[in-house]
Amino acid sequence: MMQEGHLKTLASIYGIATEYRNIRGERIQVPQKTLVALLRAMGVEDFSPEGLHEAIALARAKKSTFDFVIRVLRKRTERLRVPPSFVGGEARISNERGEVVFRSRVTSPVLSVLLPPECPWGYYNLTIASSNGELSSLLILSPVKAYLPPERIWGIHGALFALATERNQGIGDLRDLRDLQDLVVRAGGRFLGLLPLHLMPKDGPQGTSPYSASSRRLFDPIYLPLDEVLSLFPELSLSIPPDPNPSENLINYELIWREKDRFLRKVFQHFFEKRTETFAALWREFQNFLDREKDRVIWASLYQAIASEAGPDWRKWPVPFRERNEKALRDFFQAREQDVLYFAFLEWLMDRFLERITEKHRILCFDIPVGCAPSGIESWLCRERLVFNFTVGAPPDDFSPEGQNWGFHPFSPWKIRENHYADFIALLRDNMRFARFVRLDHIMGLKRLFWIPEGGKPSEGTYVQYPFRELLAILTLESTRHEVILLGEDLGTVPRFLRSALRRSSILSTRVFYFEREGSSPRHPQEYPPKSYATLNTHDMPPLLAFLEGKDVLLRKDLGIFTPEQAAVLLEDRKHFLEECLKKLQEWGFLQEDNSTPQALLFALCRFLAATPSRVVSVSLDDLLESTTQVNLPGTVEEYPNWRYRLPVRWEKLRERLTHLATIFSPKGGRTEYVQNL
Repeated sequence: MMQEGHLKTLASIYGIATEYRNIRGERIQVPQKTLVALLRAMGVEDFSPEGLHEAIALARAKKSTFDFVIRVLRKRTERLRVPPSFVGGEARISNERGEVVFRSRVTSPVLSVLLPPECPWGYYNLTIASSNGELSSLLILSPVKAYLPPERIWGIHGALFALATERNQGIGDLRDLRDLQDLVVRAGGRFLGLLPLHLMPKDGPQGTSPYSASSRRLFDPIYLPLDEVLSLFPELSLSIPPDPNPSENLINYELIWREKDRFLRKVFQHFFEKRTETFAALWREFQNFLDREKDRVIWASLYQAIASEAGPDWRKWPVPFRERNEKALRDFFQAREQDVLYFAFLEWLMDRFLERITEKHRILCFDIPVGCAPSGIESWLCRERLVFNFTVGAPPDDFSPEGQNWGFHPFSPWKIRENHYADFIALLRDNMRFARFVRLDHIMGLKRLFWIPEGGKPSEGTYVQYPFRELLAILTLESTRHEVILLGEDLGTVPRFLRSALRRSSILSTRVFYFEREGSSPRHPQEYPPKSYATLNTHDMPPLLAFLEGKDVLLRKDLGIFTPEQAAVLLEDRKHFLEECLKKLQEWGFLQEDNSTPQALLFALCRFLAATPSRVVSVSLDDLLESTTQVNLPGTVEEYPNWRYRLPVRWEKLRERLTHLATIFSPKGGRTEYVQNL
């Protein structure tokens, strides 16, 4: 018979929560079958009393060994504990170029490390050689704080795909992004937040969530501006395809990509055929890109070329391709070189255009999702470190009564550590190349993720711990190196210590006006923390106009997510909250009593944001353009057209709105005045 005490002890060693508190503070006991399934995923096989006892001893020994594998250093002088069997050996530390920067005999179980002052923040390899063998450790010399300049920053955020302009092919593209960035910069804004631009599966008319990308290290060529692509090849006579469905309010990713893909293949065919004649200089640029980015791009291009023949889900491929057999992949590349290079060409174009957009102004905020699509490139390349019989989500709460299952598989905290966090470091670097800001979706995932058994309900899941201190050290290190400001999406059920740790590390906490309340009253603007990113709403919430009318609650009621009784309670709560908002905005001097129109309320709320001490403040593009459509309705898949709505862009109106925002957020015209009034 299984001993519950031993089962829980073993689970705790592996960082598996045997109970947790929900959003209301209630203690939730994790089902025993969930603990068993999780431990099986960690490699435990024997659950007899004897087997559990042995597994506990092995897990403790493994954890003790693992403690030496990665070390975080906050200063250049540190004392590191060494396994006793390596006392008497020689220790040496080398930098990322392989140069030895420290040598010492290990004379006791505590090694005193003294790195030269010129050693920069970075990654160092510690090796101890003795008669008992060789022991290696990755040292992460990381600053305590992330990069954070002193000035206050304001801007806007939105979904690039939603931009409906006269010149694009039914989806916002990089030319639209450049035009939008120019408007923001001219108005004085220095922040432009975007939903993820990563490579997405497009094997259906609904596309997929940008938070379930095929690869979070690649950008999606569906955003290529075809007119600007054609300008690179002026002698090529091609007609740019029009918007395939201009009257449609929803994006059809499959149809749009089919037309763009057809056009881009013709361009590449011409480029490839004339590569040594007409386009010698461009071809050299392309080759240099491949030499520099081959590890990231060639594997991904191979995947896409194979998927064109074998299907979009690598889990259903022939075994040699599924298992990444070296000979099979080499043979495929030799037989389909041009097909593979086509996909590399697309990534080169995305890289090229993003570089030109950001070379003068660095104001973009890229969003890094917490996971990747199970059938995609990243999953294929990282499958040894993923746990495929679990998915990630969130426990039931008031926002989603049934809980949430986000559909992607978790990375094993033990295996990413064994791999020296190579995937995580590469992910950060690739997203920081063109960004001034990086937003980390569900930043609690650095500390813990909610694992759900495959095919189970969120109520059957539990939290699994991750090596938070080490992941945080990598974040602050890469932020400092790239001079990128970090925003953490820390909404929902957030452990108090986590927000404290983020604050100490200068990672900005997300503060959303809809949620920042005390009872039915909005929180005073001066109560927002200085190290925060303040906004009215996010892509998972209704725009302001829809919020005022309770459209999000009514929509959930119509879809059966809320019962009529639940909806009635929420609508009544919304009514009281809005009444208090109007009262407080008038009391604090942000809103005139005789003007409570939606537009007046929007700018009053912008004045509210301007009065907060938050380091970064942002208003959504949807609110500026008076949209009433929610980008994403959490907890739905086919019930609601998530990630597909189009936002008609009227540039002149947007220019006027941004000019008005500048008068609110500038030090003279906005924040100082309202802070003094408070």
